[in-house]
Amino acid sequence: MNPPWTLVAQFLRQHSHDVCNDLNGLDLEAVLLGEYVTETDGTESITRIRSQIRRLATDLRRLAAKFVEPKPVCALYPASELFLIWQEQPAALDPAPTVFWRDESGTAAVNVDASELAQVFRELLENAQTHGTGAPLSATVTVTDRRVVFELHEPKSAPLDPAGWGSQPFGVMRRGHYGLGLWETHRLVQASGGEITRRFVPDPTELITALSFPLG
Repeated sequence: MNPPWTLVAQFLRQHSHDVCNDLNGLDLEAVLLGEYVTETDGTESITRIRSQIRRLATDLRRLAAKFVEPKPVCALYPASELFLIWQEQPAALDPAPTVFWRDESGTAAVNVDASELAQVFRELLENAQTHGTGAPLSATVTVTDRRVVFELHEPKSAPLDPAGWGSQPFGVMRRGHYGLGLWETHRLVQASGGEITRRFVPDPTELITALSFPLG
């Protein structure tokens, strides 16, 4: 019998916490070792070891955080202000993608957690960059049927079916990537009362991801 998902998530959080504690201990040992090593090669090696330990600890904390139930702290924000937050996200990526921005939200506002939505925006851009063609992206914010809609348009080289994307974790896994990004974006958007949809259009050949929130 498969264990409940809540127990799996609890195990992953606890295991990550335990491993982080061990990594912190190793970091302290490396600091102590550095007090006795004076040769250049040795000190440089210790610096690299500490950097790797801290990176691993940070990655584990971020991984564990994905299994915490979202508890957004929502407030009323102008959609145009949230769109500006989205425009800040490419700078965090390397290389930064080229994005064309179009704001047609006017004075509309939505009730969301701005920090969590920034995380969603960044994940969408990073995912588009990883799986895209390298062509520029375009992003828009509009008001339709009393909802504020943020859309990301990604050029694609071939047709695809996005049905089911993000509905389950661990969809596609490879080194350093565990199929959790899109799943987490769905949870964050839904926790703020929003919806996330994807559709492929053949002309032009592109994938459109839409985040939709009720007007505040």
